[in-house]
Amino acid sequence: MIKKIIALLMILLILFNFCGCATQPSTGGTSNTREINDLIGRRVAIPVNPSRIAAMTGPSYEMVFMLGGHDRIAMTKSGHTTNYPLALLTNPDLANYQGIGANPSSSVNIEDYLRREIDLVIYYANNNELKKFEAVGIPSIVLTLNTGILDTVEDVMAQTLDEYIHNSTIAVKTLADVLGGEAVEEAKRWEQYCAEKIEMLYQRTSRLTDDQRKIVFWGNTWGENILASYPLNNRYYEVWLCGGKLVGPESGTGNFPEVTREQLFDWDPDIILVDNHGNYPELVIKSMYKEGSIWETLSAVRNKQLYRIPAGVFFLDKGTTTTLMLLWLATITQPELFEDINMVEEIKYYYKEFYEYELTDEQAQRVLDGWYERQGDEPDL
Repeated sequence: MIKKIIALLMILLILFNFCGCATQPSTGGTSNTREINDLIGRRVAIPVNPSRIAAMTGPSYEMVFMLGGHDRIAMTKSGHTTNYPLALLTNPDLANYQGIGANPSSSVNIEDYLRREIDLVIYYANNNELKKFEAVGIPSIVLTLNTGILDTVEDVMAQTLDEYIHNSTIAVKTLADVLGGEAVEEAKRWEQYCAEKIEMLYQRTSRLTDDQRKIVFWGNTWGENILASYPLNNRYYEVWLCGGKLVGPESGTGNFPEVTREQLFDWDPDIILVDNHGNYPELVIKSMYKEGSIWETLSAVRNKQLYRIPAGVFFLDKGTTTTLMLLWLATITQPELFEDINMVEEIKYYYKEFYEYELTDEQAQRVLDGWYERQGDEPDL
């Protein structure tokens, strides 16, 4: 009798191991996890249906929300719950989300995530901090595009239009795959919109000569220093698509290398973009326009061609709305080529189509003006 019981137990054990229950990979049918590749090439096992997401990078909350996943967000970056009036209008529940500070170089307090039972983190490409999540078994993915893959302007300009469209939409498509369900179809509609607009930009500007292109400098990407910029390869293609010619540092230390004042005067840009990464960009613009300013002889200053990057649910040049930013920049850089584009109407259409929210003309204009209300002193990324 004992031998029969032992034999039966052995058979049951073999069957259990064969089925694999919750330990099989995504092809196991009954598994509650599956594997994906994130945007820095990591193979990550994630929940099949993540329900408690920590959206910690700047545009990640906006992407999750646009794809219909707002009810899955359990924690987000603290500034997102307070600083973006349109984010609060489109999702009033945002004010009640748990928020903590986060930036690319900050140290993760893993207890913040364990205490809230987070089952998926969207985080920065910081290997040291990503290892903390791995050590406690919390899946983390990176959806920030690695702009350093194309190291030179020559590499950037060698990409095809289809390659650029793919690279600029892959983060949203990857997230849609993570969320599953209706998010996949929503991402397809959004990608089609982006592709159509980007192709239109290309058709109108690709034949412009260098002399026909406005010289653009993208400054103030940190603090209040207009001389801080992106490495040239970071935004070169976007500005080119919009009919401009970007000037800036070819390389430098950190994410926001600086140029010298002499170099900026030598370039004498036609247009200066004042990035929202900086503290109080509206004050930077006011200061540069002030009579007697050290910048008053720059062409962009003399001709009142300083522009703050617009902001909606997040800054318009990041996340889902980069294509809107490109349309806006094209109307500034080549107004005669894009006089048929009404940016107020375009913004209203975008938010109705992809956020199911109807903006007034006044609200759409506030987006163009950089609709952002700073709470606290922490710069937002």
